[in-house]
Amino acid sequence: MQKIVSIASTPQNLVKLATIDKALKKYRKDVKNIICFLGPEKDERNSLGNFVDLDLPRTHWYVSYGEGSDVEQAATSMLEFEKILKVENPSLVFLSGHENATLACGIAASKMNITLAHIDAGLRNFDRGSHEEMNRVLIDTLCDYHFVSEHSGMKNLRDEGEENNNIFFTGNPLVDNLEIYWDEIQETKAVEKLKIKDKDYIVVFFEHPDNLNNLQRMREIVDKLNRIAKKCLVVWPLSQKGKNSLYGFMLDKKISKDILVMDTIPYIEFLSLLHKSKAVMTDTSEIQEETTYLGVQCITIRKFTERIVTLDVGTNHLVGFDAEKAEKITEDILEGTAKPGRVPEMWDGKAGKRIAEIAVEEILGISNESTEQ
Repeated sequence: MQKIVSIASTPQNLVKLATIDKALKKYRKDVKNIICFLGPEKDERNSLGNFVDLDLPRTHWYVSYGEGSDVEQAATSMLEFEKILKVENPSLVFLSGHENATLACGIAASKMNITLAHIDAGLRNFDRGSHEEMNRVLIDTLCDYHFVSEHSGMKNLRDEGEENNNIFFTGNPLVDNLEIYWDEIQETKAVEKLKIKDKDYIVVFFEHPDNLNNLQRMREIVDKLNRIAKKCLVVWPLSQKGKNSLYGFMLDKKISKDILVMDTIPYIEFLSLLHKSKAVMTDTSEIQEETTYLGVQCITIRKFTERIVTLDVGTNHLVGFDAEKAEKITEDILEGTAKPGRVPEMWDGKAGKRIAEIAVEEILGISNESTEQ
């Protein structure tokens, strides 16, 4: 029995690993998948928060890396993960995401000469001043195999000297879950609970430190949303990070009464809220992917994005920190001028299956005939 250890350090990355874990059940006689989740909370349930409505795999290990500096969090993650590797002795480690904890786990596994594979490999926004971008580059450098969700990732890895036979275009495992839960997304009553109408509102959601930690940008965001709210209902689910920013900067009192501020909701309800909206304004990578798949217009308040396919093929508009541009695009969308978009290649709900098959049959060398016996 060979072991795979799969690492996630955000709920969204655990969602991606969930589809791979399901696909690995086919090989359960030969392969055991060990899930390790790393988060800032002491209690795993708090870290997973609004994702409890999903059929997530059981985590075998949970590591709390605390609220210290980036270096402290990485050091804790590396030390704790080394202990896990010594207990489990895996043949392969899956890394998902680009967080500090993910990089730390990659370094630990690499030092122990364990084969590494990266989910969502090759994504780049070319902002070398961003620690996230540096993490992406370093994680891919550490990894032996790369599972890529879009064509830009293939090109980036080749340009960086990675060998073609170690790069696999597998599609986007996050999308697999939208396929799996499509009926629930359609049937949930999230919009009705809020007493609003389909396509009669926009959703805004901000989570990136570039915005939340910057007083001037948060002021501009609030002012912009107040103006948009005069033309269309604005629904603003606030995460704990968002609350800390608004209340910390004392901007909560500046928010118009025409903006519906609410707590975050379970993931499937949130997807339904996105799907039935007129548009979405955000700074998070995952929402850029979800809105492209859902066919919903997305205005991204960031200078760069690593999800290039959402711009080239999907429904994403990258506006930087230009409040006027964001407002103008939002007005155009409200007036009916939408960006034509389509679902990117290989975003077909089968990414997890492809990744599992390649990992087991090509990387671990377990024959398909063995699993069928």
